[in-house]
Amino acid sequence: MLITLIILVLSAAFFVAGKVRSDIVALCALIGLLIFQILTPEEALSGFSNSVVIMMVGLFVVGGAIFQTGLAKMISSRILKLAGKSELKLFLLVMLVTSAIGAFVSNTGTVALMLPIVVSLALSAGMNPSRLLMPLAFASSMGGMMTLIGTPPNLVIQNTLTGAGFEPLSFFSFLPVGIVCVIVGTLVLMPLTKWFLSKKGKKNDGTLSGKSLDQLVQEYGLSSNLFRLRAVNDSRLIGKNHHRPGCTPQVWSEYH
Repeated sequence: MLITLIILVLSAAFFVAGKVRSDIVALCALIGLLIFQILTPEEALSGFSNSVVIMMVGLFVVGGAIFQTGLAKMISSRILKLAGKSELKLFLLVMLVTSAIGAFVSNTGTVALMLPIVVSLALSAGMNPSRLLMPLAFASSMGGMMTLIGTPPNLVIQNTLTGAGFEPLSFFSFLPVGIVCVIVGTLVLMPLTKWFLSKKGKKNDGTLSGKSLDQLVQEYGLSSNLFRLRAVNDSRLIGKNHHRPGCTPQVWSEYH
């Protein structure tokens, strides 16, 4: 019992620290339980044949396909543009769209998809991005409560019920409770974001509108072809550009 508790505490500490990959931590914990003969080899390997694990692997493939094809991003961008610069509409649409996507994709993948869109919309509307990013985080978690595959705990419950001989849950068995959670969460977050988060964010280069250089580089895939050069006070490049005589590619390469 003591060894099991020690392994549990160490695993939780590494999960929280985040310095070691979670899959490595989990495998090390499994190996530790095997070494101390707390689990038999059959018990340790039984999880890899669990239907929940197989289903979660399949969900990662489906979620990756949704992101790679750009389908989710296209739909999200068009829906969010309907809000314009209205803070209330932006808030409600962020909650609605994020919850809908989170019902079918993991909350981490949902946030990764929506994050650049939400930040860009907040800056364009002159808002502090944190007033939309916090609702984004909560909505991704609450959306997962609406379907069987939205969050791993729902799959674990499904597997436990079927293993005990009960009827399996349907795909939308969690939907009524999930909708209530989303509605209540939206009503609670609406005043909290106004009370605890500042209305205006810090200005970037004197303006909150438009896209930053880093955003443009990422959007157009210029990271491998874009170079930044700094000319010192006595540089031969001052007053010249790469099209003018005396400023050959060899000269530029000296400063790269």
